Amino acid sequence: MAEPRVDSLLQIRTEPGVVRLQGALSCAAIEALNNRHLSLPEGQGSGSRLEIALGQIDDMDTVGLAFLLGWQVDAAAQSVTLRYTHPPKAMRAMVRVYGLDDWMILDGV
Repeated sequence: MAEPRVDSLLQIRTEPGVVRLQGALSCAAIEALNNRHLSLPEGQGSGSRLEIALGQIDDMDTVGLAFLLGWQVDAAAQSVTLRYTHPPKAMRAMVRVYGLDDWMILDGV
């Protein structure tokens, strides 16, 4: 299991089958990251599903959504399906407004 990556505004923890985010998915938090690409948990292979747990995200803006869309592209390139659990209200609204309902799987809404 990878060690958590701790930044001033966003924490990313990788576990088997789950990537947990905590804090802010905002412009400032994303800019502070050294690596913006999705790091798949060990053992995650082609054809699998990966949960992106968002229940502890307390702030999100369009840059945060763009960041997650980048992860969506990274996962698709590796034939991994992402499922976003407990997305914040702001994310649900942006997904609806931008017409991403069919592309981003949201659970626990």
